[in-house]
Amino acid sequence: MNKDIPILTSDKALNLAYEGLQDYLDLEGVGYKVTPEMLLQVLLAVSSQGMTVEQVCRTLPELPDATTLRKHLNAYLTPERLPQLEQQLNAALRAQVPQRLWRKSRDIAIDVHERPYYGRTEQTQGMWVRSRPKASTQRFYRVITAYVMQRGLRVTLAVAFMPYQTQLLAGLQKLLRYVAALHLSLRQLWLDRGFATLAVLRYLQDESYSAVVACPLRGNPDGQGTRALCKGRGSYLTDHTFSDSTHQHRLTLALAVCRILTGRTPRRRTPRHTGWQVYALIHAPLTPQQVLARYRGRFGIETSYRCANQVRGWTTSPNPVYRFVLLGLAFYLYNVWVQLVWLCTQVPRRGGRYLDTQRFRLDCLKLLLLHALEHRYGTLLSITAPAVPRP
Repeated sequence: MNKDIPILTSDKALNLAYEGLQDYLDLEGVGYKVTPEMLLQVLLAVSSQGMTVEQVCRTLPELPDATTLRKHLNAYLTPERLPQLEQQLNAALRAQVPQRLWRKSRDIAIDVHERPYYGRTEQTQGMWVRSRPKASTQRFYRVITAYVMQRGLRVTLAVAFMPYQTQLLAGLQKLLRYVAALHLSLRQLWLDRGFATLAVLRYLQDESYSAVVACPLRGNPDGQGTRALCKGRGSYLTDHTFSDSTHQHRLTLALAVCRILTGRTPRRRTPRHTGWQVYALIHAPLTPQQVLARYRGRFGIETSYRCANQVRGWTTSPNPVYRFVLLGLAFYLYNVWVQLVWLCTQVPRRGGRYLDTQRFRLDCLKLLLLHALEHRYGTLLSITAPAVPRP
């Protein structure tokens, strides 16, 4: 075997994930039973296996009991430390960004994610937000993320927590400051329709960002809203004036009004029909066809976000900081997996190499991490009954 070919073992995978966190996430362990190294590795186990702390303690028998570990985690993961932890998680994410992303200008997609919260409101007042009913609740923890697509794989660049009364514009500004620390060459920002507010659009224009923002269809077909623009036999460019609820503040931008055909797919034999999508163009000289083609690449984000959920730990804890850390670790582990995919799945071929992601799926990383953790904290081989069973 060629000595230059990398061999990824379970211990190497765990060390890579652990050392990338150890350099930035400073957890404190009190006593000889619980160390900072143990707490970080417990968090990695919780995230990578999609378990709770209790399930991890049952799977790895040489760990302390779950009550002790939760006590140390909750003692450190307090709301007062949230800004510090957010900065540390973003530093860990930046360290896992592949160097090849700096080779050319990149499109950066920004999205808002909401995680349901079912706890008592007085315990976490000010940390959750109200939104449309989903998953049997109206209360959610909200985070905003920025990422790029690299050969069909998402690389998360930054994540920010958005507590109650944090305006969307303020959350976007904080996220863009994290992105600016990377010094990436930005081609365009791509934002979904939740960002189509007058304050956000004006900020992007005043700061000279090149951005494409999806706009919701509002108004009547014969009125003044964006729905009135959805007519004709093809896509086109036009200008549109946005205004606030008082109609005192206005902003005129170029719009790409895109006519699309929806409905019929290989699995769904329904008749096709015409649909419309509208995008605000801010310092972005694109045609409607270019907007549609490049915005479709953004939809890979939704698929990769579901994949990142495979490495997100579960908890019933009302602690919002702990929940935020678990979500940040999910993005972090996904970035680690992307790095390892690039390292371990390059297949030579004429015309350049390609990535054979089937050789190293996300499930493989989960198995390697579990094997290394079992090597350090024991393997569950038997269960002792509490008493002799009655005949």
